[in-house]
Amino acid sequence: MIPSRRLNLILFVFICLLIGVNGTVFSFKFWGPPVVQAWDDYWKEKLNKPAEKAGDRTISDCLKVSDFYSVHLTTYFLADSSENAGGPTDDLKKYAEYCDHVPETGRVIFALTLMEKEVRKDTLSLSFYQYDSAGELKLINSLPPKQYPSGMVSMDGVVDHRGKYLLTLAFGEGKTKEDLIEMPIQVGK
Repeated sequence: MIPSRRLNLILFVFICLLIGVNGTVFSFKFWGPPVVQAWDDYWKEKLNKPAEKAGDRTISDCLKVSDFYSVHLTTYFLADSSENAGGPTDDLKKYAEYCDHVPETGRVIFALTLMEKEVRKDTLSLSFYQYDSAGELKLINSLPPKQYPSGMVSMDGVVDHRGKYLLTLAFGEGKTKEDLIEMPIQVGK
């Protein structure tokens, strides 16, 4: 090949590469966020396994928020099994730790930590619902309005069907959307 043609070919490839890189960088704001979100969702799903100890998850993984309030949700899960049937279920060492997704049916204990210290003097109520086949909410368990000065709220329940559930925390009377934190809970895949 003639040296000038080789130089022209190298220059042409370099210019095409430069245009491609610049086009990619400057158009990132259009195509980048969905790709990054899909990548994050993929890896969160692959790594969604029970924590070995409380410090295995970052605080943002289980943080649930409304416009004014935020809580940290930890779901302790004990699977249905012949080993657990009829035995004591108060030993938390038997429970796996999740956020808002549990792999199968069994017993759950929801532990909520109030992130704002000011709301610890307010009354709070907690309700756990299951979506039925018609998409209606069926109450499984609830706690009446009460103050939680320690900032910790816990409630147990049984998830006996795979599907969607809803955990609702109401601040004060919970009359407006701003005073509620709704936490969808998924059981199974």
